[in-house]
Amino acid sequence: MCGGVVFPYREEYRETLARYFSEEVIEEFRQSGQVKSLYWQKGEPLLPVVTPDKSGGTGEASDIELVQWGNRDKNVPFPQTGWSRAESLAAGKWNYLRPQPVLIPVSYGIEKGNWFTIEKGIKGVIIERQGERRVYMLTGEANPEFLQKTRHDRMPLLEDEDDFNWTADPNGTDSAIQISLL
Repeated sequence: MCGGVVFPYREEYRETLARYFSEEVIEEFRQSGQVKSLYWQKGEPLLPVVTPDKSGGTGEASDIELVQWGNRDKNVPFPQTGWSRAESLAAGKWNYLRPQPVLIPVSYGIEKGNWFTIEKGIKGVIIERQGERRVYMLTGEANPEFLQKTRHDRMPLLEDEDDFNWTADPNGTDSAIQISLL
């Protein structure tokens, strides 16, 4: 799958980030120019999203908003996961949630310690319930390379990309996990 992402920091994200991160962490994001969001991090993970109905899916900076990534709380009225299998979506298993397609414009993904670059983004769906919105990454069956690298049988569905470009940690810290984990 994809347990974490990195996306460019933008000053317009500050207000949303402030609801979930300390000023110290936000300042680290600002200085590095990158936001790291890990699904299992302490606090709420966030993802940038572009909704086609808002922007035509252009991915311009002004079209991007931060949305909570999935749900880890059994008391919240959303599926308790951060991912949606493309097959489940196609089979109509999410229809009752009225998912809307989105693009998750991130620069890097990580799974089991292996970083990969992402050119255009990850396909996703957004769900709205009781005035709240959550975004879920779409996954498909892992190709042989992804399976070999990560030992995970699911991989994120990338927008207009077939191959993964494996890379070092975008911040050059090897572990790349500078946000406290649960």
